[in-house]
Amino acid sequence: MREEQLLSVGIDIGTSTTQCVFSRLTLSNTASSFSVPRIRITEKTILYRAPTRLTPLSSPDTIDAGTLEAMIREDYEAAGIVPEQIRLGAVIITGETARKANARAVTEALSELAGEFVVATAGPALESVLAGRGSGAAELSEKRGRRVLNLDIGGGTTNMCLFAGGNPVCDGCLDLGGRLLRFEEDGNTVLSWTDAMALIAQDAGIPLQKGMRMQETEKNALALRMACVLEEATGLRERTGLYEKLIVEHGLPEHVQAELYTFSGGVADCIYGISTENHLFCDLGEALGRAVARSAFFERERVVRPAETGHATVIGAGAYSVTVSGSTIQFHDMPLPMKSLPAASVTFAREEDLDALAETVEAQYRMFDGECALAMQGIASPNWELVKRTAEVLARAMKPYSPKVIILQEDMAKALGQAMSRLWPEGTPFLCLDGIELNHGDTVDIGAPVSGGRALPVIVKTFAFSHKSGR
Repeated sequence: MREEQLLSVGIDIGTSTTQCVFSRLTLSNTASSFSVPRIRITEKTILYRAPTRLTPLSSPDTIDAGTLEAMIREDYEAAGIVPEQIRLGAVIITGETARKANARAVTEALSELAGEFVVATAGPALESVLAGRGSGAAELSEKRGRRVLNLDIGGGTTNMCLFAGGNPVCDGCLDLGGRLLRFEEDGNTVLSWTDAMALIAQDAGIPLQKGMRMQETEKNALALRMACVLEEATGLRERTGLYEKLIVEHGLPEHVQAELYTFSGGVADCIYGISTENHLFCDLGEALGRAVARSAFFERERVVRPAETGHATVIGAGAYSVTVSGSTIQFHDMPLPMKSLPAASVTFAREEDLDALAETVEAQYRMFDGECALAMQGIASPNWELVKRTAEVLARAMKPYSPKVIILQEDMAKALGQAMSRLWPEGTPFLCLDGIELNHGDTVDIGAPVSGGRALPVIVKTFAFSHKSGR
């Protein structure tokens, strides 16, 4: 079969809103008729965007799981899709909502609505990349040959990712978003604020008190200070102590250089002046959007409106988080799907690395208590003798451990897997796949076979990008 279509769903439970998007992914064999099959995702089509709704909370620290599930089921009905049709899916909790008391329980409860292939949570780095890909910033960097920095400004956090040639280069996250300060329904009476907003207000000299009526000048002063922090984060202004206090995990490199800027997330529609529902949220998002629109980002025509704004992260989750393994895979009796398997980095890129390969493998298994996938580059076009020698070393080193999973970048999984299978007792479960690049600290979800068993869908969850990430 030259082509196969799969349904995918992305569910993003954010600080302010919850979104659900259904997509159709087309898998194609892009190799010639006389070559080894090469399966690729060749087309991504958005089928249905569900309405954006406020994330339901039963208390300030608890997600209302029952109401949330009912909302998502309504989205399925509106799309004319049942959960059993979904082959790939990602449920992610992002921003401030990821810190709620029952966040993990909620994603587990919703996982059945996203098929068997689920990303349970999104750390800041993964969210930054998903938003940049879903918005179209990654594609823009490839098409224009320019370094594009996407800022995804949501209710609770701002996730930033710099792309070059379609690939993420570096990322960062700030405790900064439109929902840090909430008002009563009149839009002026202060209802609540986060610890991050308390820091911003103190720095801006604006007192906060529950029940106080905030003037427009005060809202604008807070929004302006927040916009200045975004400039600091991206190298457009000298960094201050407030910026340092608002970093989540890590920020962008100090001398980050972008040629173009794109904005996504709920606040992006306010930045571009296309939002029609600002009054529904009763927060600082609209004022923040106006402040960013007047900031240094918009000097010298450096800002481009991306293809997607408010739905960027959820589209990234459902349509861009999945890749496909190479077609020369080998596996036997492995329980699939496999979820959240840590990647153990193993040095094997040349023949000389064989000498220390067994020791390296055993050290990685000890580090991860045996629960890991061995991630290695592999060797391009190895001869059969080298494949056999590699198989003998790996088979001995891996024998006491389970699961037996090898993930290579180079196209050698089938030959290596076949050679290793002969060295273990018959029926030993193992998996050897290629075409996937992993870094130490990544985790992977590996789905059930697609394209007639010739490839496996994979989600790589990267929690910390190096500044020269190639993915």
